[in-house]
Amino acid sequence: MKSGVKWIGACAAGLMLLSGCSAAPTGSPAASSSASGTAAAETAAGSELDWSKINDPSLKGQEITLLWSNDKNNLMADTFAEFTKQTGIKVNAVSTDYNSLYNKISTAVMSNSSDIDVVEMDTIWAGQFLKGNFAVDLTNVVPPDVQKQFSPSSLESVKYDGHLVAIPHFSSTKHFYWNTELLARAGIDKPPVTWDQFREDSLKLKELGIYASAWSWKQAEGLVCDFVSLTSAFGGKFFDDNGKPIFNQGGGVQALQFMTDLVQKDKTVDPASLQWTENDVQNAFAAGKIAMMSNWEYMYPDLDDPTKSKVAGKTDVGLMPGEGGILSAAVTGSEGLAILQSSKHKEAALAFLNFVASKEFQLPFFQKTGNYPSLNELFQDSEVVNSDKSNHFSKIVNQYQYGYNRPNAPGYVTWSDALAAEIHEALVGNKTPQAALDSAVQKIESSQ
Repeated sequence: MKSGVKWIGACAAGLMLLSGCSAAPTGSPAASSSASGTAAAETAAGSELDWSKINDPSLKGQEITLLWSNDKNNLMADTFAEFTKQTGIKVNAVSTDYNSLYNKISTAVMSNSSDIDVVEMDTIWAGQFLKGNFAVDLTNVVPPDVQKQFSPSSLESVKYDGHLVAIPHFSSTKHFYWNTELLARAGIDKPPVTWDQFREDSLKLKELGIYASAWSWKQAEGLVCDFVSLTSAFGGKFFDDNGKPIFNQGGGVQALQFMTDLVQKDKTVDPASLQWTENDVQNAFAAGKIAMMSNWEYMYPDLDDPTKSKVAGKTDVGLMPGEGGILSAAVTGSEGLAILQSSKHKEAALAFLNFVASKEFQLPFFQKTGNYPSLNELFQDSEVVNSDKSNHFSKIVNQYQYGYNRPNAPGYVTWSDALAAEIHEALVGNKTPQAALDSAVQKIESSQ
């Protein structure tokens, strides 16, 4: 759920996830030209693994190295020690900062190093991990009944072209937060459930001299994340069935028009938003300077801590608004753990992933790091729910039914940079929404 260099960290209606945003890029000419060969190689790499042997006594004494950014303070050491006690497999957990993670992984892959066995995989890296032969294809390794245990949005976030590239170890989406006191001051007794209503409420707040919202609309990943949420809410898709980018049509254009109207026409958005990240938005909300925001799930308990927040006890969280027949839509930021093809301890690594797909890992991971579980059954588990001292657990996990993945094809980084730049041009008034998105489409098509 970070957004430094990633499309942090693109679908669902009711309890069923739709895949209009995440699946479309797989049909692109760039993807289809080599996907079949890559898939065959990946499947061959994974064919040596057998899920039925994850408890094999012969694995005792092996050591695997995990490279991730989710536990900088080594809070999971006791949990990994319990895994070692159960299996005899030692886990050497190496933590790094997120912005260095991908480079370290790619360096290990290019050098065919066997020093690392399991790595953290952001959702936007799934295509590169599969097509670039970074990771073992787990599609036919992890049994279907095990895969079904994960929340739909978290499972889709670790897939590319129908292939399972990792085991999702936490769930994440953006959520909708509001200041109950500021809304009440404007005569608003409940949060907006549609973006049209959001706009109306924003104008009411403006009359009182209150900025209705602030956004992470700096020319960076956070900007694209919000565009994904809004495009999905307005019924848009990023690619058609043939892999052609179409976010410059329908819902995509409506989304960017909505964004530019908030900034340029309504002027209900704090203008600093055009230079802000998610952390800046969080700080403004905690200071009581804005009434509503879209942000990730880690806002609590800090928002309710009077030593860190001026709005303690005055905020709430719920579903992101939708529009028309779409109840809600939010960009996902879920991540997974993948096995590198260069690992010499793949079976031991698979045993570790089985552990990750259990309450024994996910409960302490939530308790110690604040990362929400990816297992469906834990969303109603009393021990997990009671671990949330903010009392917002059920409201947070409800959003995972309506998560939209960002396109995770190998060309994503290039696409993201181009799209962020063009969206920002529209927000500052240098281009119309249509012209900006048309330009982004042209850049993406020329890079394929």
